[in-house]
Amino acid sequence: MYRGNASAVQKNGNGIAFRKVDAATNPSVEERVAKAEGEIELLKSDVAALKGEAEYKRIAKSEARAGDYVKFDDPPSYLTDKEYYEIKEFDDGDPVIIDDDNNEYDTYIDNFEVYRKVSASSVEAEPKPERLKVGDYAKVVNATDYHSFRDGDIVEIVEDPFTGPINECARKITGGVTQYVPKRQLVRATDEEVAEAKRVAAEAAEHKKWAEIGREVGEYKTGDVVQLSDHNRKLGVMDYIGVHFYGVELSTGDYVRPDKDRVTLVTPVEARFDR
Repeated sequence: MYRGNASAVQKNGNGIAFRKVDAATNPSVEERVAKAEGEIELLKSDVAALKGEAEYKRIAKSEARAGDYVKFDDPPSYLTDKEYYEIKEFDDGDPVIIDDDNNEYDTYIDNFEVYRKVSASSVEAEPKPERLKVGDYAKVVNATDYHSFRDGDIVEIVEDPFTGPINECARKITGGVTQYVPKRQLVRATDEEVAEAKRVAAEAAEHKKWAEIGREVGEYKTGDVVQLSDHNRKLGVMDYIGVHFYGVELSTGDYVRPDKDRVTLVTPVEARFDR
């Protein structure tokens, strides 16, 4: 058996011929092992990144605690730009870290963001775009300056002849603004998100309605024409403004005292033509 640096050149009969080669052109076993070990470490790093292990999730500065990390934008010379520095403690609410010179560093005047180290299992999966149709409700995600909507806005997909393969025509539930939105920035909204958006929109509309007549919501005046949800939805005239109930005179001459949530304004006293 030949031991040493050699290469097979030709099969001859029942054996194989070898030619001795220069060691400089053929790495040693130790060199090949070292190279392989380095490649394995790189593969481990790549796999960890793909699995989302040892990732950093940005959090609000108010949520920071010891063990979280800070990352600086254009820091002084004794800190590395974009490097993650672990928070060791707090001084008057400001994170304290160990800088590149191995000294304690108080971040109180610096521009930085706070991050938390998380595992792949705890990172919330980014929503994926879905196929939406007219009448569906969606939530805006990863919004850009392409439109005026922002992350979390709930919109309704509306009919539009110019909607193509890239954009959707969407109307915001609160405010009613209609915009073209890239499909990749829309995911289907949950029933709860839609219900909340509609509640907020209805509340805003109610405030606007009362503001147009110069009143706060539910601000009634004597002489207002109102409709009662009880008493067969009859109309009446506001006579008494109570804390928990109103006094209303019906057209029949009857006098009733409905609870405050049983009354709807029909005509404010200022707009009555019979006065």
